[in-house]
Parts: sequence; structure tokens; C-alpha cells
Amino acid sequence: MMQANSPETIEPKPDRPKPKKFRRPSRMSYPITARSTLSTILRVIRHPLASFRLIHDEGCAQGGALIKDPDYRERWSSSIAEYVHWYFADKRMMHSISWLGIPTRKMLPDMWVYQEIIHECRPDYIVEIGSLFGGSALFMANVCDMMGHGSIISIDISRENYRVSHPRIVELTGDCASSEIVDQVRSLVQDGSVMVIHDADHTQEAVTRDLALYAQFVTAGQYLIVEDGVVDLYNPLQSRMAHSFPEGGPLPAARRFLKQNAELYELDMTRERFILTSNPRGYLRRKPSLSEAG
Repeated sequence: MMQANSPETIEPKPDRPKPKKFRRPSRMSYPITARSTLSTILRVIRHPLASFRLIHDEGCAQGGALIKDPDYRERWSSSIAEYVHWYFADKRMMHSISWLGIPTRKMLPDMWVYQEIIHECRPDYIVEIGSLFGGSALFMANVCDMMGHGSIISIDISRENYRVSHPRIVELTGDCASSEIVDQVRSLVQDGSVMVIHDADHTQEAVTRDLALYAQFVTAGQYLIVEDGVVDLYNPLQSRMAHSFPEGGPLPAARRFLKQNAELYELDMTRERFILTSNPRGYLRRKPSLSEAG
């Protein structure tokens, strides 16, 4: 029979503080730990809309509207779909967005994602198909300035509205589908890594054509970004913006391209984690080569 330990040999338990409790919207609580915090962050990143709905629904269930301030209750009561549609359909909003005074006509979360991609992937060349005023080209050139690396190749059929001059920007003026422009791009990027952004003619036919022409330049680990597929998300019977693309816009073209090139390209949905984007399913990443993956 084992002899019980004497009181002198029993080590007292350390007086550890109890973990604080966090009140969840579902009225359930759990201790905050590094693991639980990381799990919550990953769940929100993977399912941001579902997380928002949970908070909203539970907030309403506990009594009253989620937003108590009367000045913002109506302003913030629109759905994401309504907000994004207003963002693009209301020309006063789109035309007011600028970078250093130059119009960009972009959704702000997408511009933030662009600088993340440029910093992470460090492309030698960023081919922008469609620059219009040049605000986005200047934005990316300034990001390259801060990194001390990279050049922008701006392609546009006209420079009538273009307002930018920057040493990192090379301007090619002409039809992006012409053999002359494609050959000039080929000669410029042959010695470096390349990222491509398509923001030209948004009809499905034109986007399909341009992706076939320019995907060849995108190097392993870099992005082929198809802009403004948001127009394909809306019902043309309810949206004049969607009605402008009766044969479809960038989104079906991007989906078809990815399906046909699945061995080379993959969809990176982490670039849509802010939910608000003009490029749904438009962040296509060329898979790393076997040597890089290893």
C-alpha cells in the first residue's frame, strides 16, 4: 500500500489568475487565449460576411437596432450589395476618388490590396491595360518609389485625359490588342518578373481576347488581375450598370480563363477579404514554378 505524501512534500498549486471572459454575441463566453484569438481571426478572414451577419443578428436579437446613433443608423443600414452598387453607379462618387489629385476611379480596398501585392511579389514590371487619367498608374509608381523597385507600363488607346508624368511609368499609346503594342510589351518585359492588370474594354469578348494576349507575360508567383467584374454581379433588370453589358462583362471571362488555365493559374480569394471589391474572382495568381515551390 502506497504511503500518502506528507504535507511538507506536497507542492502548493501556483496562484494563477483566471483568464478573463469575453462575451460573444451568442451570449456564450470562453477564455481569451492566443489559440482562440487566432482561431477567431482566421474564421473572420475566411468567412467575413457570415461573421458580420452573426454580430448583426445577435445585436438585433438583444433588443433594438445594431447602430444606436440616429445620424448613422440610416447611413449604415444599407446592404453591402446596395453600397457597392451606389459606389459604382453614382458617378459623383467614382469621379471624386483620386490619388494626389489624379482621378483613379477605383474601389479603395482594391488599391490597398494592390500595394500589398506589389510589396509581397515585388514585380519588375506592372503592365496596366487601361490607365485613363493615370491616377492608379501614379499610385503604383509611388509604391514602387517607396520600395525602390519596379516600373509601370501604362497602355491606353488615347492620352487625351491622361495627366501623369513619372520616371517609373512607360507609356504605350494604342490598341492593347494590336500586334504592335503586344510586341512592345514583350520587348520591355523580357528580362524580369511581370504582373498584369486589365482595366480596358470590359465586355466579355474584349476581356477574353486580352487575357489570351497578355497572360503569356505574367511570370510565376505574380498576379493577373481582372478588374470590374462587379458589373456581372447585378441583375440587369434592376441595374443600369449591369444592363450596359448584355453579353456579359469581365467576370465570366475571368472564370472561363481560370477554368481553361487551371494548371497555371489559381484564384486568390484572400485578396477579397475586405468584401468590398470591384474585382470579384479577379485576383488570379500564376502558380509558382516547381523549383520555386520546392
